[in-house]
Amino acid sequence: MTEGQAMATAIAITSNLPNWALIDEISIPLLETGVGTLPVLQAALPTILSITQDEEKLNDRYWKVLRIAQLQIEHLLRSQQELLKHMEKLESENEAKVLRKKNVISEERKTSGGSIENSEKFKCADCGKVFLNDTFLTSHFERRHPKSVQHSVSE
Repeated sequence: MTEGQAMATAIAITSNLPNWALIDEISIPLLETGVGTLPVLQAALPTILSITQDEEKLNDRYWKVLRIAQLQIEHLLRSQQELLKHMEKLESENEAKVLRKKNVISEERKTSGGSIENSEKFKCADCGKVFLNDTFLTSHFERRHPKSVQHSVSE
């Protein structure tokens, strides 16, 4: 069964569940060797989910249905493992990018005459905090040292 056939079968059976003909058509030995695993398991999933314990035809196919369900779960767990590995790889790549960016910024500060913290250009005279520009320093001064602002205005 090709992937296209499996998908077509899965779409066709949604109104007639469970599809015992599909279950009968599935070869467990082939699934266990990996032949057509994903499309077949995807096509069989709606049927497996729709089976109830009251199904008369279930008794004859119980072990086959159980094995198909096990293979579906195994496939989901493998997929989950692969996704987790991929996520970890992406996270480590992202952390490496952030670290490289921090190193570049640090190098730029060193080559531009020191870090912002050591710069005296926009330093608050009252508390010693350093700011990127004079607008931030003025805003800080007005918020944190209002009495000093009033003194300088009255003088």
